[in-house]
Amino acid sequence: MHALRVLEFDSVRLRLRFHCETPLAAAWAEALMPSFEEAEVWRLLDATTQGHDALARYQVPSLGLIRDWRSALKRASKGAVLGGAELFGIGEALGAMRQMRAFLMQRRTDYPLLAPYGDSLPDQQRVESQLFESLEGDGSVKDSASVALAGIRQRKKSTLTRIQERIQSYTTGRTRDLLSDPIYTVRDGRYVIPVKSENRGKIRGIVHDTSASGQTVYVEPEDVLQLGNTLRELESNERIEELKVLTALSGKVGAVADEATGGTEAASQLDLILARGRLGFEMKGTAPLRQGTHWIDIRSGRHPMLDRESAIPLNLALGKGSNVLITGPNTGGKTVAIKTLGLFVLMAQSGLMLPALEVKLGVFTQVWADIGDEQSLEQSLSTFSGHIKNIGEALKFLKDGALVLLDEIGAGTDPAEGAALAKAILLRMQAKGATVLASTHYGELKAFAYQTPGFSNAAMEFDSKTFKPTYRLLMGAPGASHALRIAERYGIAKEVVDEARVNLGQQAQELSEMFEKLELSQRQARIAQSEADRRTSELKKAEEKAARKLAEADEIRRTASSRATEAIEAALREIRLEAARLFEELKKAPHDTKAMDQARKGLKELQEVGGEFAKDLAPKPARRTVVGPKLEKGMTVRIAHYTQNGTLLEFSGKNATVQVGSLKMTVPVSDLEPAAKATPKARPSIQLAKAMTASTEIHLRHLRAEDAIRDLDRFIDDSVLAGLHSVRIVHGKGEGVLRKITQEILRKHPHVANFRSGDPGEGGDGVTVATFR
Repeated sequence: MHALRVLEFDSVRLRLRFHCETPLAAAWAEALMPSFEEAEVWRLLDATTQGHDALARYQVPSLGLIRDWRSALKRASKGAVLGGAELFGIGEALGAMRQMRAFLMQRRTDYPLLAPYGDSLPDQQRVESQLFESLEGDGSVKDSASVALAGIRQRKKSTLTRIQERIQSYTTGRTRDLLSDPIYTVRDGRYVIPVKSENRGKIRGIVHDTSASGQTVYVEPEDVLQLGNTLRELESNERIEELKVLTALSGKVGAVADEATGGTEAASQLDLILARGRLGFEMKGTAPLRQGTHWIDIRSGRHPMLDRESAIPLNLALGKGSNVLITGPNTGGKTVAIKTLGLFVLMAQSGLMLPALEVKLGVFTQVWADIGDEQSLEQSLSTFSGHIKNIGEALKFLKDGALVLLDEIGAGTDPAEGAALAKAILLRMQAKGATVLASTHYGELKAFAYQTPGFSNAAMEFDSKTFKPTYRLLMGAPGASHALRIAERYGIAKEVVDEARVNLGQQAQELSEMFEKLELSQRQARIAQSEADRRTSELKKAEEKAARKLAEADEIRRTASSRATEAIEAALREIRLEAARLFEELKKAPHDTKAMDQARKGLKELQEVGGEFAKDLAPKPARRTVVGPKLEKGMTVRIAHYTQNGTLLEFSGKNATVQVGSLKMTVPVSDLEPAAKATPKARPSIQLAKAMTASTEIHLRHLRAEDAIRDLDRFIDDSVLAGLHSVRIVHGKGEGVLRKITQEILRKHPHVANFRSGDPGEGGDGVTVATFR
C-alpha cells in the first residue's frame, strides 16, 4: 500500500514490535495493517484500551517464555520424540499461559475483550509439573526422572571414581618414571596415561594413540580397561533410560498438543494487544473518541517519530465535507502536518493509541497519499508524472469516506496549468465523497479554497520578525509564501530581491502584503486568546482555592462539633458512674447515717460539676493575652483547654515550657494565666469507665473455663477504670477449677495489689476478694 510507505508506517510497526514479548506477536506487528471496517476498528481500539488499563493497574503476568513451539507440538502429536530443550520450553510456555489465564479469569468483567483469549489458554499444570520435575533448564534429564535412571547414574559415578583412582595410581606410584608426563588424559572416552615409547611393554594395556613425535604412546592400562568397559555400558544404559523418559514426556505433550498450539496463538494475539498498550505508554498516547463518520479532530498531536519535547503540537480538524488546503513557506512544516494526520488515521485504524492530548475519529474507508518524496522526512526522489500516476489511481478507485493526502498538489509543471489541474482534481475528489488535506503554493488555490463550499484555508505560521517558521498550523486563513523575504535572509542580494518585487507586479505585491498582514493579525489574535485563556484559568484556580477553603472551614466546624459532643458524652458517663457508685454504697449500708451524709455530699459535688460543665459550654469572651510581668518561673499556671494546672519552667517570646505532672509541654504564652486567677471549683476525681454501671461483684459459677476467663478479664479492667478499691469474685467451691483460674489471673494482673479467699461471712473458699493498686 503506497500510503503506508510514504507515511512511514513501517517505523510505527518497528516500535510496536519492540514491545512484543512473543515471536509470533512480533511477526504480526511487522505485518500490521489498518482496518477500514468501522466495527473492527473500534473493537481493536477498545481491546487496546483494556490492555492499557490492565498494564496500568496490575502486575500483568509476562508472556515472554512463550516461544513458537507449534512445529514441535505437531511432531509430538504424531508420536515423535522431542528433545529435552524443546520439552522444557513447552513446559515454560504452558506455565506462562496458565498464569495469564488465571489473571484474566479473575478480571473477566473488567476486561471483557481480553477474557476470551484467556479461555483459549490451556491450564495443564500437571503436564507442566511433570516436565519441570523431569528436566533441567538446559533440557537434560534429571536423576529423579526415573528410579532406574537414578540407579544407573549412581553406578556410573561410582565406576568413574574407581577409574580415576586406578589411573591416578599410575601417575604417582612406581610406574611414574615410565611416563613422559605424570598426568592422565582421555582419548575417545577412554582414560589413558602417556608412556615413553621405550617403556610401552612395561605397562600392560591397549595403546589408543601416539604422539606426533612418536616418543609417547597413550596406553589404557589393563586393569582400567575393564572398568572403562563397564563405564561404557552404563553410559549406553543411561542413554536408553533418558530416551524412555523423553518418549514418555513427549507422549504427554502430544496429548495436549492441539490445546497448546491454540494457546500459543491466543497468547500471541493477547501479547500484540498488550504491546499496543505498552506503545501507548511510551508515546504518552490516548485512545481516539468516536466522532460521527469519516472525520478526525486532533488536539495537541505530535508526529510519533519526532522528538516529543521539540515537536510543535498540531491542532487540526477535517472530515467529509470539510476539506483543508494548507499554504505557507517552504520548510514551514506543511508536509509534517500532512504526514502526522495521515499517520494518526493509519495508527488509530490499526488499534494503536495516538500521541496527542485528544483525538476524535470517524473511521475512514481508505487512505490515499501522494507526498513529494523530496519533502519526505527521509530523502528520496519523484517526478510530476509519478505524482499524476498516483493521483490517477486514487481517482479511479476512490471510495466514499476516503481520506486523501496531497502534498504540493499541481506542482512540478506550468503554474497556470498546475493550478487548473489541481482545482479539477480537488473538485472531483470532493464529488466522490473523499476528505482532502492538501498543501500548495499557488495563490489561485488559496482563492479557490475561500470561494468553494466544503474547502477552507489553513496556514503554517511564519514569524515576520525573525523570518523563521514556527511550525504552528493556523486554521481559517491562507499563508503567505514569504519567498522574497526568505531569499533575502539566505543571502540573495537586496537589489536582486527588489528587482523581483518590481517584476512581481503591483497587484501581486499587494496581495502578498495582504496575506502577510492577515497572518500577523491572526497571530496577534491567537496571542490575545491565549492570554484570555490564561486569565480564565487563573480565575478558575482562584475559585477552586476559595471553594477548598470554605470546605476546610466547614470540616473544622464539623470536627469541633464532634469533639464537643464527645466531651459532653464523656462528662455524662463520669457523672453517671459516680452516681452509680454512691447508690451502691447506700445499698450496702441503708441505715448508716454517716454513709448517707457522705452520699449527700457526693451528690452535691456532682451537681456542682454539672453546673460548672454547663458554664464551660457557654460562649466565652475573648481571652486577654497575659504578658511578661504577670508570669514568673516556678509559679503555678492554668493552661487554656486543659483541666490540670502546671508549673511554669521558663518562657521567652511567644512560647513557654510548662511541667504538667510528668510531662513537659511547650505552649503559647497567650494560653497561660496564673492559677490564682483561675475561678473554677474543684471537681471530684471521677475516672472514666468502659462500663456504664460498675459492679463490685461478679459470679462465675456454672461458666465454662474459657467463658469465665473472658468475663473475669473484662470485669477486672472495668473495675480498675471505675476506680474501685476491691471486688468480690464468686466462683463457687466445686472441684476448685474456677477458683484456680481466678487466682492465677489475679496473680498475673498488673493492677491487682493482692487477693485472698473470702472470710466465712463473705462466702469462704467459694469467693476470692481482690484489692487493686
